[in-house]
Amino acid sequence: MKVRAHRFIGAMLIYALGVVSIAVASYLLEQKRYMDDIDSRLLAAASNIPTILPTNFHDIARTPDAISEEQDRYNLELMSQHTRSGDLTYLYSYVMVDGMIYFTSCNYTDEDVEKNQVVTYWTSYPEGSPEYFDAMTAKEPVYVTAGDRWGLFRTILIPMTSPGGQPYVAAADMDITVIQESLRRRVLHVFGIGLILLLLAVPLVLAYRRTYFEMSGRLLTLNQQLQDDINQAMKLEAELKDATDKANKANLVKSQFLANMSHELRTPINGVLGMNQLLLDMDLSAEQREYARLTNQSAKVLLDTVNQILDQAALEGGGLILKTESTLTVPFFEDVLQMFSSQISDKKLDLTLHVAHEVPAQIEIDAVRLRQVLSNLISNAIKFTYEGGVQVFLTWQNGTLAGEVKDTGIGIPTDAQQRVFETFQQVDNSSTRHYCGTGLGLPISKQICSVMGGDLQLAHSNQNGSTFVFSIQAPSCSDEPEKPVELTGCSNVLVVTPESAMVAWFEHELSVSEITLQVKNTLASALPKLREADVIFVDSSMGDNVLEAMSDSFNPSKQRLICLAWLGQKLPDNVYGRVEILSKPLTRSGMAQFYSQDSAQSQQLDVSLSGRILLVDDNMSNLKAIGDQLRSTGLDVELVDNGKEAIARCAHDQFDLVLMDLQMPGMDGLEATRLIHEILSDEAPPIVGISARVMEEDIMLAKKEGMADYLCKPVTKDVLLGKVAEFLKEPSLNP
Repeated sequence: MKVRAHRFIGAMLIYALGVVSIAVASYLLEQKRYMDDIDSRLLAAASNIPTILPTNFHDIARTPDAISEEQDRYNLELMSQHTRSGDLTYLYSYVMVDGMIYFTSCNYTDEDVEKNQVVTYWTSYPEGSPEYFDAMTAKEPVYVTAGDRWGLFRTILIPMTSPGGQPYVAAADMDITVIQESLRRRVLHVFGIGLILLLLAVPLVLAYRRTYFEMSGRLLTLNQQLQDDINQAMKLEAELKDATDKANKANLVKSQFLANMSHELRTPINGVLGMNQLLLDMDLSAEQREYARLTNQSAKVLLDTVNQILDQAALEGGGLILKTESTLTVPFFEDVLQMFSSQISDKKLDLTLHVAHEVPAQIEIDAVRLRQVLSNLISNAIKFTYEGGVQVFLTWQNGTLAGEVKDTGIGIPTDAQQRVFETFQQVDNSSTRHYCGTGLGLPISKQICSVMGGDLQLAHSNQNGSTFVFSIQAPSCSDEPEKPVELTGCSNVLVVTPESAMVAWFEHELSVSEITLQVKNTLASALPKLREADVIFVDSSMGDNVLEAMSDSFNPSKQRLICLAWLGQKLPDNVYGRVEILSKPLTRSGMAQFYSQDSAQSQQLDVSLSGRILLVDDNMSNLKAIGDQLRSTGLDVELVDNGKEAIARCAHDQFDLVLMDLQMPGMDGLEATRLIHEILSDEAPPIVGISARVMEEDIMLAKKEGMADYLCKPVTKDVLLGKVAEFLKEPSLNP
């Protein structure tokens, strides 16, 4: 309490000191302003005295009797008139004789007359201040503030010289008693205002202090509450950080688990697929080939399940990184469709691609991820379709590629449409469901589309089929649109098919050409138009009888009869040599390439490679499968099952290529690769990693350690030989 009282008293003292300072400053400023104004008026008046008095007045006025009384009265009146006109108190001049000051001229006031103190010629002025005496010899005007029997005056003393060379002083006075009183009143006024303000401020200060202490108390309470909240938030943050660390560790453990599981699953799958491929390359009976085909199909289903689980884990962990590149639009999508040749053949379905004419010839996309989306959509459409087929539509506008996958399948029930994009969910989740799958294809595809700047949605679904629509960002890499089908020398085309999807494809592809298209769905309606066509396309779904009838009626020398058949479908014996086969799914480039040939002869890829390869893998099944696949092309292959032996073989023998497994006991493939490069330096052969570890960080680490490339298990024969061919001689085509 004492501290607060002392503070209050100190504040009052500071306030009082401030008021005094303001009053003094105001007094001094006003005094200076008044004095500057008075001094300028006094200077002007005193400087004018030589013009008021006679020219030689001060040459004469040097003795007591030099000026007569009449002349003195005249001068007195004259000086008084000038004084009154200049609002001065006194205007006078004086000389100094024998150290005494004597007035030579002066004015008078009414008060002087009343008090009988009018100054006349040669009145002495013994009480004059020292400045009056010093002014006689001064070089500049002298200003004096002094009092005498006439009052308190501000005076100017100007030393002058008469025409005869006699010194005298011209002076002017102004009574400043009133001014001083005015200044004192102003100071008192300031003090009064300050006191009034103080009296007004005291209750305000007291009220403020009361309010301050109340608010201070509230603020202290709120501050304590805020501190408690901050402490709670910090506690929650610490708990959240701890939970995040645990989640990250769990995610790391999960990623490691998935990587290990991927390796443990892919390694035997690679052996199964490799051995199965070797089996399919042998001369098998029909029953044996069917068994091998089913085994191969089951292994691929298992591989697809593993891939989807890994993709889902990567998406959940934010590990999906896009790798965009310029891609030829139509060839890319046609390659995707060709992947399903066998599936549509098994179910006798049609699969068509409709590319809008504004789609650029080249676009920038992540081809791997977009292929994954399309594969999931088309695979699902084929799975749930038994009649008709699947149509893929593509459009492009302002850098956005949009697509539709439309099927004529059984549709999706209304109650299941909401969960088709949920992970591990299927249309039928019961234990008796007819269709197999993980329930990850659509959720993964939707997330991939989202990462690629678009979306995937179910547009509609009913008992007549389903339509899925997707969009991604796909900037154009070419100013030219994709070219339509060109059938040189052909002006009339006849298509015989009952399928609306096939009709729509031909109409779309030939819409921008000058070719006349005729479509018939029965033999009876087609035969009358047969002779008008240059090319006749007959859908194999029409049956062998229709194909044979058309074969008997067309002119082979002027026309071409083409059967639109599914993969592996055989022609009737009696039409061989007359009818050509074009395999489904129909594609723009496939049609153009087929039409440019004289017949349906195809070329076989006869892979012939030469070189010496070191294959390193700790799994005997993989060594056998991959080794035999390589030897079937004429390659010299050496097999070792660990990293140390691989280093020793590379140090003593020369190899054109090393295929190195990554995960092996004793010394893994990464360390072996690093040591081979250290030992052999520039003479080290290129090393290609082959591993079941498929995470992006595994691939990057392998290349960082010196591997020239990377293959993910399981490796098909075509992929394996294609990669080997990149480092050895290219495969040759022998018809």
